[in-house]
Amino acid sequence: MGEDGMTTAQSAVVYEAPIALESGDGACPLCDARRVSNFLCAPDRFHWRRQLYSLKRCSSCSYIWLTCPPHPSEMAVHYDGDYHETIAAGGEGSAEKRWSSSRKVVQQYSRGGSLLDIGCSSGGFLSTLRGSAWKLYGVEVEESTAQKARVASGAEVFVGAVESAPFAPESFDVITCFDLLEHLYHPRRFLGSVMKWLKPGGVVLTQVPNIRSWEAQLFGSYWYGLELPRHISHFSIQSLGHLMRDLGFEELSIKTPRVSYVERSLGFVAAGLVERFGGRPLPQSRMRRRSILARVIRKAARVLMFEPLALLAAVTYAGASIEGVFRKPEHGSNKVQQGKQ
Repeated sequence: MGEDGMTTAQSAVVYEAPIALESGDGACPLCDARRVSNFLCAPDRFHWRRQLYSLKRCSSCSYIWLTCPPHPSEMAVHYDGDYHETIAAGGEGSAEKRWSSSRKVVQQYSRGGSLLDIGCSSGGFLSTLRGSAWKLYGVEVEESTAQKARVASGAEVFVGAVESAPFAPESFDVITCFDLLEHLYHPRRFLGSVMKWLKPGGVVLTQVPNIRSWEAQLFGSYWYGLELPRHISHFSIQSLGHLMRDLGFEELSIKTPRVSYVERSLGFVAAGLVERFGGRPLPQSRMRRRSILARVIRKAARVLMFEPLALLAAVTYAGASIEGVFRKPEHGSNKVQQGKQ
């Protein structure tokens, strides 16, 4: 999590060919179950826009999804300059510090080989592995950002949609995708490609917001992790584990690290109160660097309140983010169901 309380993950947008996110009979797009119910409606609070977006929930696997997401051709409006500038500001600082935990997780399961970071942005995570035992690769959708990643990490970076990446089967020992699955129209299809590209015994490390976190349940439609309509898929520990096992992955670890969106969520609540009493709230997308006094107060609140709560939530598996490590079996058939994308 960045200094601003934002995820500083790679934040690449993987534009895919759109399909309906539910079948004609309203079944869950991940498990085909028909025990589907309305979850909530909310606007894009980050830009403070009025259009409402609807989420549905599967009672069988607990997957939650955006029912009518914008077409990929419309997504530039939602990933605008303000969004990218805010994400970049949240990621300022030491890459070594930001990615220390993720690097340790990777090294716990593999000491070297070929590593692919999908949605690598400017190469923050990859740069922490430069000069080690790794041959580094990345996927990024924007050329100038990909070039920054090449310079920072020495990685070979493919530019374009992940579904067009020219990687051969069984090419990688490790694949990472940080805060990426939630942006995808077709996470099942994407993970099928991950399975194909991994060597037998290779591991995938993924991080996603936790829709069943205590923060999400407390703040409801004001929870920052919803990020509508940029976040299309919303996972819990149950639904992520169900999906990965159904695709044939072996679960090595799944937990909630110490991440919190409380500060940003409280900002949404405050903006809602301003609007309710006739004011015009300033969207978080337009907020820039605060005064020294404001930063001191925020730092104190973070140390005394937000970080202890995030630690408590993490150890009880109710944290705002999920970190999952899964392995492609050494032997056995690929269970990816081609009919369910």
